[in-house]
Amino acid sequence: AKLSYTNIGFALAPGEFALSTLRDIYSAALGHPVDATNLQRVLERRHVITRTGTTARSGRSGGRPAALYRFADARYRVTDEFAAL
Repeated sequence: AKLSYTNIGFALAPGEFALSTLRDIYSAALGHPVDATNLQRVLERRHVITRTGTTARSGRSGGRPAALYRFADARYRVTDEFAAL
């Protein structure tokens, strides 16, 4: 799936998003559960996402607000140079 070696997810995500939103997008597109921590680590290492410095509003149950991210590029690019195209 191109989601695993490109930043094509930017076309599916809002401008700013919590990792849980991005995880849900990747899980739906790939057809299997995706771990948010691993997703964050891989996408940050490949410089695909960056923190906005802001947080989402807390939900009804309270808790710590989620950090918001955005895609570093607004154009399609291969993020893993070793991927077989």
